[in-house]
Amino acid sequence: MASIIVNLPETIKIRTCDNEVLMVTGRLINESEVLKKAFEMQHSPESDEIPVPVESASLKKALEFFEYFDLDEVYTPDLDREIFSEANVPAMKFLAGMPEADKVLMQQAIDILQCNRLADCLLLSILDALNKQKVYQIRENFFGDCDSCTEEC
Repeated sequence: MASIIVNLPETIKIRTCDNEVLMVTGRLINESEVLKKAFEMQHSPESDEIPVPVESASLKKALEFFEYFDLDEVYTPDLDREIFSEANVPAMKFLAGMPEADKVLMQQAIDILQCNRLADCLLLSILDALNKQKVYQIRENFFGDCDSCTEEC
């Protein structure tokens, strides 16, 4: 993230596109480029909600994932995959146990809100899953079932 906002409110209200209002920690602002811009543009005594183009179910999954991180620490991505993985063991275990449908749902909020910390963890979990598959399994996942696919591929 290019910059951080220092004087964050204790909590903020986020209004989702399905009209649900969620009360979240103000530290979430520095985790999302979209929330940061919205907060900077809309921050005034009269405005107590930040509208986001995300469904509440998707946002709730992302908020659940955020619980595995210390939001007081500024996120600085580590380019070394192994170090990154070791530094985020609880979050990676959480992702490993999450059903695929929930990951897809959560990923929508991560992408729309531009949450780099969560996006990097999600990407790493995908790469880890791919590393455990054989080439033909990866091909089937991306291109569908193919008659010529065998374990020898």
